[in-house]
Amino acid sequence: MKYLKEYINKIMILIAFDQGVKLIISKWLIDEECDILGNIIRFNPSQNTNLTWGGNFVAILSNMWVVLSINILIIALFISGYSFYRSKKNKPSVPVDTIYIYGMAGSLCSFIDKVFWGGSLDFIQISSFFICDIKDCYITIAECFFFVIGFKHEKEISAKEYLKFCFKK
Repeated sequence: MKYLKEYINKIMILIAFDQGVKLIISKWLIDEECDILGNIIRFNPSQNTNLTWGGNFVAILSNMWVVLSINILIIALFISGYSFYRSKKNKPSVPVDTIYIYGMAGSLCSFIDKVFWGGSLDFIQISSFFICDIKDCYITIAECFFFVIGFKHEKEISAKEYLKFCFKK
């Protein structure tokens, strides 16, 4: 939790932006549609009441209690993972901070969407493949940085070492 306080302002700004855009769309633009980049990227608001992308295909991933539990677990993983990283590195790197800030913002936005919106108000349609929102962009940024850093430093930190850190007394 110590590191959540250090970055709370940045995380809150990202959350406020995501939720503010959704409020504007829900009030004034919910019935609007337009091309942003040809037929590749479109503005097309849609309320995803299946709670997750996976919920469109697997019923259990549309259960509110299941997805909230998963969401809380992911938030806990971000907090504990970043705490573990900081226990090993006193001075954090910008890419790792980016993972933490954007990952936490995306996860908290996801939690807010489920609790207060009854699902996600998605509005960025990528071709005919899928539709997403700003929170999904935050999560994608965190994932990209995570995979690059993970491959680059795979020998420095192990899952076993992380689990020991999490369960130490």
